[in-house]
Amino acid sequence: MEEHETKQTYENLGYTNKKNDVQQNNVQPKDYMTLAIITTILNFFCCNVPGLIVGGFAIYFANQVSREYVQGNYSIALSKSSTAKILTYVNIGLCILSAVVSIIYLLIIIAGLYGGNSSYKCY
Repeated sequence: MEEHETKQTYENLGYTNKKNDVQQNNVQPKDYMTLAIITTILNFFCCNVPGLIVGGFAIYFANQVSREYVQGNYSIALSKSSTAKILTYVNIGLCILSAVVSIIYLLIIIAGLYGGNSSYKCY
C-alpha cells in the first residue's frame, strides 16, 4: 500500500494529526486563556502565591499564541499553546493541592477546638 493510500484511508476513518492540521491549514492553536485566568483567580482566593506566579506565566503564554499566529509564526504559536496548556494544568494541580491543604488545616483546627486535651480548648 502506498503512502498516499494509507493517508487517505486514515483520513476516511477520521484519524487526523491535529498538529499537522494546524501547521498545514494555518488553523489558530487553542490559547487556553480562559482556563488560565479562571485558575489564577481561584489560586488568588486560595492565597496560593506559587499558583499566582504560574498563572501569570500561563496567561502570558496564552496571550502570545494569538500574537504569534497573527504574525504568521505558526510553529511558535503552536509551541506557546503547548506551554500555556502545561502551565494551566500545573496551575489546576496547585489549586487542588491548596484546597486539600486548607481543608486538612481546618479539620485539624476543628479537632483541636472540640476534642483532645482540655488545656488547649478555646473558651
